Amino acid sequence: MSGFTDWAQTVADSEGAADYRSRVTDSESASMWQSLSSPPGYKSGYCLAVCPAGEDVLGPYLGDRKSFMDTVLRPLQEKKETLYVLPGSHAQEYARRRFPRKPVKEVTGGWQPPAKRSASTDRETRTS
Repeated sequence: MSGFTDWAQTVADSEGAADYRSRVTDSESASMWQSLSSPPGYKSGYCLAVCPAGEDVLGPYLGDRKSFMDTVLRPLQEKKETLYVLPGSHAQEYARRRFPRKPVKEVTGGWQPPAKRSASTDRETRTS
């Protein structure tokens, strides 16, 4: 939900179409449109496509793992797309290290990692 919240704030904060386009890439807009126009869980299709746990993909995976990796997993790994991460999260570190060619965009939606939330709560407690 945090990615949607940040996107909605970007739309609201934009002064017009040109300003919006300077803030959000066409592929990000298309991705958000797909998410909004598809059933819930659409983005989980990536996980389902590469996870050989389901009955539909277990056979091809076990039959020829290399082919499965080459035709299903690697194209998704190499696809040029924005990765949305929470600032300071393990996902942010991992995305930058594991997928250096993919743009990484921080999203918050008002959420803070527990470490930051704890520090701000501690500060509030000490100043109260």
